[in-house]
Amino acid sequence: GAGPGGLCMAIRLKQAGFTDFVLLEQSDAVGGTWNRNRYPGCACDLPALLYSFSFEIKPDWSRPYAPQSEILEYMEHCAEKFEILPHCRFNTTVGGATWSEDTACWTVQLGTGQTLEADVVVSAIGMFNELVWPDIKGLDSFEGTSFHSAHWDWDHDLSGETVGVIGSAASAVQLVPEIVKETGPLYL
Repeated sequence: GAGPGGLCMAIRLKQAGFTDFVLLEQSDAVGGTWNRNRYPGCACDLPALLYSFSFEIKPDWSRPYAPQSEILEYMEHCAEKFEILPHCRFNTTVGGATWSEDTACWTVQLGTGQTLEADVVVSAIGMFNELVWPDIKGLDSFEGTSFHSAHWDWDHDLSGETVGVIGSAASAVQLVPEIVKETGPLYL
């Protein structure tokens, strides 16, 4: 992955003199969850200072719990400054990796059916790379508009609509106060 963990690993590899490596990223850009999640009010739920790499401190976050766009901008800045982008393969999924004792290397299966061989594999897939949908009977036949907060439908106008938000964790805490300003009744 090319989120914070993958970027940090790649930067540290370059600083140690390694240049023969690749970051396989399923999305279209660096940033991990900060690239993927773009819902209204999206921000970190822990102090933003913890998102600063020790080798690229950002002391001037706009607020203690920085917005998604600012964290993503920082990740993009780091990828560019440390010349990591040429090592990235975007829109590339990984289906698995198999170790061979005979060749002492990994064979990494890509979603395209292609394979890569590697001496070392570091998983930096993050915690939030798989969407979780509620197990609700009839959800698959619901005729209204529905979407996951991680795939926010910015083209859908919520003005005056009755909205149900399922979940009350960090994403809901951030997006509900933003969207309730324009929705009709909102149920959490």
